[in-house]
Amino acid sequence: MASKTPPSELPDWLAAQRWFAAKSRRIVQTVVHDRFRVGAGTVYIVRVALDDDTEDRYVVALEDRPGLVDAFDDARFCRALLDVMATGGELRGERGALVGRPARAFPSGLAPDGSVRRLQGEQSNTSVVFDDLLIVKHFRRLTEGVNPELEITRFLTEHTTFRNAPRLAGALEYFDGGGPSATFAVAQELIEDGRDGWQWVLERLAAGDGVLGSLRRLGRRTADLHLALATPTPDPAFGVAPIGRADVAAWTGALEHQVAAAQAAAQRWRLPNLPEGVGEAFEPLVGAVKIRHHGDFHLGQTLCRRDGEDFMLIDFEGEPLRPLEERRRKHTPLRDVAGMLRSFAYAAATSARRGRDVGGWEADARTAFVDGYREAAGGAPFLPGSERAFSRAVAALELEKAAYEIVYEANNRPDWLEIPVRGFVSAAASLARWAGAA
Repeated sequence: MASKTPPSELPDWLAAQRWFAAKSRRIVQTVVHDRFRVGAGTVYIVRVALDDDTEDRYVVALEDRPGLVDAFDDARFCRALLDVMATGGELRGERGALVGRPARAFPSGLAPDGSVRRLQGEQSNTSVVFDDLLIVKHFRRLTEGVNPELEITRFLTEHTTFRNAPRLAGALEYFDGGGPSATFAVAQELIEDGRDGWQWVLERLAAGDGVLGSLRRLGRRTADLHLALATPTPDPAFGVAPIGRADVAAWTGALEHQVAAAQAAAQRWRLPNLPEGVGEAFEPLVGAVKIRHHGDFHLGQTLCRRDGEDFMLIDFEGEPLRPLEERRRKHTPLRDVAGMLRSFAYAAATSARRGRDVGGWEADARTAFVDGYREAAGGAPFLPGSERAFSRAVAALELEKAAYEIVYEANNRPDWLEIPVRGFVSAAASLARWAGAA
């Protein structure tokens, strides 16, 4: 039997957390589904019912003292959780179990009394760094099934030679009775010299450096990632699968649905309708293959190393608000290309808002990235047969991404809405031109 919640202030506390994903909805009930004693704190698995008749599960970690104090700020609590992972241990709760899964890359040099620091900033998870060797990402919203962050990092670490992503060190999984497990946390090696790619590009733009050579290199690393994820394997969750007409129909339907959502969210902008025959943009992909891919790719999902000489690619969980099944689904990896191109648009707009005129930088950045990508990908089986087919498919995927951004900005940052609206109009115009081309 699930017990009642901790203090009555929990709904208000939850709604105020950066990682709470339903800020536009009202919490109508919170019930503790499970609990675990961990070091100096307690982990609660909380069922949260919302006013749209949906329900989510959240991880609430609280110190064992009066009030609502997040236990992830306590080093003893964080070390106790890490110890479960490192030893392959198990914590029994009232209903389920938390199980540790160490991986081969788990570092041997962690000191029992070493440094522990929680990372700050906007994120949907809680990350803790140990001894500047290991970073552990704790997922606050629990979803049944294997999180792509664990799945993809494990595949890249254990089955490929790709070394531009952090190696998997271990995981914590939550088992609820006889049901499917949920990924509770993922540990990876810390990239000590890595700088946030988004911040690095903005700083270089402010200094008058367009970093085009670095963005070309980033395009190459993106292609390297896709080639690695296309590695032959008997694992049905990975490897390649042929793109068929059913995929074209599904992707066209998803694009139409996302565009309709954007038009509803930004009615005063009078967004253009979809060009005629938009599904034809995906037709040349039939005969190519679909693979696992990053799924939420932008500059903030990269770490710049040695001042742009190389990049690490991070955060493979996909767009957190999308269903887990959708985030694990194979697709054309050109979605990642489109996502990065949209990130360049945001970088240019952000620079302009800060008073820096970057002129035609966005167009040059797009060219540099795509050229690097196509050079490294070569004749990869996930690419369409011609440059025209490549550009047309990317334009359709950019339109879908811009439509997604419009809905996000309308709900969270309405003063930023103009940025994806411009991208939407540009991508729609590009698609219309391609439709009219011979």
